[in-house]
Order: sequence, then structure tokens, then C-alpha cells
Amino acid sequence: MLKTKKLSGIPGMARTVDLASLFEEEKRAGISLFLGGRPTVEYVELSDAERAAIDRCINQTLAILRKTAPSLASEFERHRSIFHKFGGIAKGIFPEAKPIQFPSQAGGIGVNPIIPQAIKYAATPSSDYPCYTSYTTNKWTISLTAGTAAYIFGNGTNYYKASPTTNKHALMVIMQHGLIEIGSTPSIIQQKIWTQAESKYGIWATHPVAEIPIEPNKTIYQYNTIGVIPVYHDFGIQWGILPMEDKTATLKLIGLVFYEHDFLSDLTWIS
Repeated sequence: MLKTKKLSGIPGMARTVDLASLFEEEKRAGISLFLGGRPTVEYVELSDAERAAIDRCINQTLAILRKTAPSLASEFERHRSIFHKFGGIAKGIFPEAKPIQFPSQAGGIGVNPIIPQAIKYAATPSSDYPCYTSYTTNKWTISLTAGTAAYIFGNGTNYYKASPTTNKHALMVIMQHGLIEIGSTPSIIQQKIWTQAESKYGIWATHPVAEIPIEPNKTIYQYNTIGVIPVYHDFGIQWGILPMEDKTATLKLIGLVFYEHDFLSDLTWIS
């Protein structure tokens, strides 16, 4: 497990950082980051209390993952330092550098595992609520048609952005290889990702033994991704998938969402 080191800088003070340099240690450890043509971000060094808050969220998630999917738990824990650093990015790119808390409180930034309501945060996507996705509202399911592209983020024309609403800004961080299918044999044969700033990459293929579950006697299947995938409120992204059969698939994203408290201040059902 990579331990998070304090970076140079004063806690609470925003500064511009080079993303590739920020995650150089993780890259050396074998975890890649998809930059998508965004070279720099504003960053705020976390306090000890904020790192502890993120750790509480990570540890609660790990406590259950270790029982149900130990291999996923191991990979999730390897991302601890990445999640800490993205907490600092959330503080830097949100309009206000509010304190990170778990659970969230009024006037703060919360952190939680990614849930469907964090992805499709409005029933009807629009320019004001650009949550374009093929996910069913409030569910982890996507209706797939063989040979027809579906979208984790975007819709092929419109770019996806995490919640950009005042006092409800969000930032999602999907761990490397954090796309999971549950309950049936794998559906996806190809993937492609691009952003509003960069579309130079072609497809990547699903690894050749995707049909083998990652846990004994459990229908949990894992897809390879090109790295950790951040999803910002101010930077559009598209993540397309190509299925090889007709079905309704349960596809889950393993990672964390940082958000201003009002985004998920109460039990939330999108309608």
C-alpha cells in the first residue's frame, strides 16, 4: 500500500500542480492516471483531520470488500494515496476550499463510495446538468445491444461532467481497473475514452480471460481500464463501451466521490 506523504505547500492554500508529477509515485508503483489532456489543476494540501476523514471512508468500504471481494479490496487499498490527493484536488477546483469531512456536514466537502445518484444526478441531462450516461436512473444497470455503443459517461455527442451546480459540485475518481460486472458473464469487448481536450486514443480491448470470475464461486468480473479515471465538474469526458450481446448488465464503478455537502445532504432519489 502506498502511504500518503504530505506535499510541499501550506494546508488550506491553493496552488497549481502538474498532474503527472503529482502522481509520479503512484505511476512508479504501477498505477496509471488518465490525464485526458488536462495537464494541471488547482490543489490544496490536506490537514491531518481531512486525511483521517478520507481514511475513515476508505476503511469502512474496505471492511466489507475484504469479506465479499478480497481481490477488489486489495486493489482499492492500493489507491489510498491517490484518493487523498484527489481530495486535495477537490478542495482546489471547487469554488470554495471547504473542509473535507466524513460523513459530510453543512459547509464542508463529503466523501463516499460512488453511487448511481452521484453519476446520474438529474433525471434529464442538459447543459445545466450534463450527466449524460447510459445508466438507468438510480441504478447500476445499463441496457446493452450487441454492436451498439453504450456510455458509462457521455452519449457520443454530449460530454459528461460531474455535478457543476453551485454548492453541489462533485468530483469522481474511479480506481484503475475499477469497472466491474456482476451477475452474468462479461458483456463488453471494447472500450474508448476521450475528453473535451483530447481524443487521440483508439479503443482498448477487454483482457482475454474476462469470463473468469475474480473471486471463487462468485459472479464478479473485472474489466481492465487505461488507469485511474477522474471525472471533473468543469472538464467534459466520454467513456464508451461496445457490448457483444443484448442484455441488461449490472456495471459498477469502484472509487470515491468528493462533493459539496448539499449534493448529498439527505437521502437522495433522482426523479
